[in-house]
Amino acid sequence: MDKNKKSYSNFCDLLNDFFWEYVMYQVYVLNSGYECVSSCSLGRALSLLEQQKAEVVKYANCLINTVNRIIKVPLIIKIFRFVKVYGRKFKYSNRMTWERDNYVCQYCGKHLTEKKDITTDHVIPKSRGGKTIYENMVTACSHCNKKKNNLTTSESGMFPMRKPFKPAMTKRMKEIMDAVKKMMAENVY
Repeated sequence: MDKNKKSYSNFCDLLNDFFWEYVMYQVYVLNSGYECVSSCSLGRALSLLEQQKAEVVKYANCLINTVNRIIKVPLIIKIFRFVKVYGRKFKYSNRMTWERDNYVCQYCGKHLTEKKDITTDHVIPKSRGGKTIYENMVTACSHCNKKKNNLTTSESGMFPMRKPFKPAMTKRMKEIMDAVKKMMAENVY
């Protein structure tokens, strides 16, 4: 028996390995301008390739053996249509604000590690016409949020460490883009 092949005592173990190796496997997706736009499951990538909506830019070092054929596993695919990377419209979310601010209170500088301590604060309070948009929201610890209360920054004497801004992309998307850039630089495809 081949040493590289696993032997399975039951079908559940086989299915579990298959799930983690192939279903949870992520393939990076580039737009037609070779900019990383997302990642997708292996199944979705194979579907896009089969429908001729994408092509493989780089293969992984593994194969899938099926009854009918052997499939080289893609690592990076390029879709044929152009998808805009920057300037996407993000619906406001507290999570994106926390990520943008690196989970640091913008008033006292405390790194927030527990969900119960983390809040968002309207720099210009809602009651004073402030909107719930990225440019008016900052991460705040519960202590600073209570202390600032319903006051403006000048009234409370509490000013954010940096001006709030609308993030260009999620932290996860930035990580994906950085990983793809590194892979693309390593090998010529």
